[in-house]
Amino acid sequence: MKKLFITLFIFITLTAKSQKQFEGVWESNSSTYKTTVISSKFAILKVFNFSFKESYYIEEDIINQTDTEFTTRLYNPRNGYEVVIKYKFMKDILTCEFSGDYHGLVELTKILSNE
Repeated sequence: MKKLFITLFIFITLTAKSQKQFEGVWESNSSTYKTTVISSKFAILKVFNFSFKESYYIEEDIINQTDTEFTTRLYNPRNGYEVVIKYKFMKDILTCEFSGDYHGLVELTKILSNE
């Protein structure tokens, strides 16, 4: 029984850290929008995009998540643009696989804060 609790504790600790890797503000060279990911120790809580240039904000609906990736649905009511985005963290880069009105792969880099 003691081994079970130790294993469970290690699993929870690893899971908690794995969601934090996604947290932050991310950007790409191909868009004026910044992607913000907010997470807790156990889950991705919110994903949204904002652009000061476009003066616009778009929320993404989280439709699936695991310890290593998550998937969202983005719908822009201004132009009817709709995509499903699969996010994966790979060596300080967030890769985004788009399907829907756009098909392609976009790499996001984290905007470093002064924390």
